[in-house]
Amino acid sequence: MSSSLAGCGAGSTSALAHADGDPGGGLAASPAPEGDAAACDRLAARLQAALEAAVGAQDLPGAAAAVDLGGCSFRGAAGTADVAARTPLEPGDLFRAGSITKTFVATLVLMLRAEGALSLDDAVSTYVDGLPGGEKITIRHLLNHTSGLFNYTESDGFRRAVEAAPARAWAPEELIAFSAAEAPYFEPGQGFEYSNTNYIVAGSLVEAVTGRPIAELLRERVLEPAGLASTYLDGAEPAVPGLVHGYGSYDGELVDTTSALDPSSAWTSGSLVSSAGDLTTFFARLRDGGLLGQAELAEMTTWVGARPGNARGYGLGLARRPSPVGTTYGHGGSVWGFVSASYCAVDRDAAITVLVNHEDGDVTTIVDDLLRVLENP
Repeated sequence: MSSSLAGCGAGSTSALAHADGDPGGGLAASPAPEGDAAACDRLAARLQAALEAAVGAQDLPGAAAAVDLGGCSFRGAAGTADVAARTPLEPGDLFRAGSITKTFVATLVLMLRAEGALSLDDAVSTYVDGLPGGEKITIRHLLNHTSGLFNYTESDGFRRAVEAAPARAWAPEELIAFSAAEAPYFEPGQGFEYSNTNYIVAGSLVEAVTGRPIAELLRERVLEPAGLASTYLDGAEPAVPGLVHGYGSYDGELVDTTSALDPSSAWTSGSLVSSAGDLTTFFARLRDGGLLGQAELAEMTTWVGARPGNARGYGLGLARRPSPVGTTYGHGGSVWGFVSASYCAVDRDAAITVLVNHEDGDVTTIVDDLLRVLENP
């Protein structure tokens, strides 16, 4: 089944998303009929209350959220950015976005496809060496997790290596080698298994096709055109100030895990850093055709399999899941100290992002809590 992203997102309101890091929260009204600003303010209060309640219910350090609905654009935060310093979390603060990185990488691959630089049916072995069955694995198989490649982050060898040297910087080919040392899950195209290896290979493939670092391409082709001033590929380009502290709970103690591993250990599978406003803007730009054409969006929303988090299908770097306001398209992420989710509602003029600075946070529950506010304004 395939469809477009039409109808999901907030369109022009994304320009009011405080993407410059403005700590101010609340709802800003975009051009709309006179009197709507008051309705936006009332909705803002309810969204902020729901966010604060969710942080309290889960006993989280903090969370930030962005919700765009029609003519309203909410940016809110609750809790702390740094527990030790008791620094309040602000709406424009930055978080590790984890696997939401995959949607950005898939977008870049589809841009190259639109220009004829590659085909989704090209064999991966044409561009990247060292993969078992690489001559049978296509680029499409990578992007929709049907390659069968073993997930390198589940490899005992990788886990032992990062435990021995957490601060070590990793080359992509080293990460791929951990996967290649394990038996594939299945023959290419014969199943679905979410694997971070797929997007490490995709990043390597983009660099092989273009002869340029993928961080440069992401900035030039995606981040700057979309106006994402608070987003960067960590470890591959200079950091933007404002990253909050991330935490985990171990033996009943809250532990700061912000820099538990070098970001190169996640690279194009999950090392993006961003803000709630930036991520909401990104998915709105996907929706309105500002980044990809209709042919590419149709490829992106051709669904296979399923993945954790109650998803009902996975496209090319994009997941489909149900919600209180109907089907949503987007992606979630989890990386040391952080969890994230950013989605557009297909049948509503709504987009939402929630970022949490604790690795055990139930971010999809918070997303649904906020969407229920929209369903019952």
